[in-house]
Amino acid sequence: MITRFLKSSFLLAVVSAATVSAAPALIGNKNVASEKLDGATVKAVFLGKKVAWDGAGRVTLAVLKGGPLAEDFFKASVEMSVSQFNNHWRRLAMTGGGTAPKSFDKEEDLRKFVAETPGAIGFVDTGAADTSVAVLTPSA
Repeated sequence: MITRFLKSSFLLAVVSAATVSAAPALIGNKNVASEKLDGATVKAVFLGKKVAWDGAGRVTLAVLKGGPLAEDFFKASVEMSVSQFNNHWRRLAMTGGGTAPKSFDKEEDLRKFVAETPGAIGFVDTGAADTSVAVLTPSA
C-alpha cells in the first residue's frame, strides 16, 4: 500500500514538472544588445510600429508559430493571443503596412536565425537562450 502511494506520488510529481511551462526570454542579435527597451518599445516592435533600431538598423522579427510559450509571450508583451497577433500581421501585410515576422516551429531554429541576423529579435524558453544571442531585459 505504501509502495503504491509512493509510486503514484512520484509519478504525479514527474508529470506535474513536465507540464509546467517555462518563462519566455526576449532575445536579440548581439547588435541589438545596447538598445534601450521598455515594455512599450517591445510592444511597438512586435506590432510593427517600430521598424528600425536606434543604432542597430532594421528590426527583423522572429516568432514561434504557436504553443504555450508563444501564448505566454504574446499575452505578456503585446496583450494579444497568438491568433490575434497573427491576424494583426495578416492585416498589415494585406494593406502594405509591413512584412510578417519570420515564423519558426522550433526554438533552436529561431535562436539560430536571431543570432545570424543583424537587427533580429525574438523569444525562446529561458533555457534555450545561449551565448550566441543577447538576452534582453526590458526596463520597467
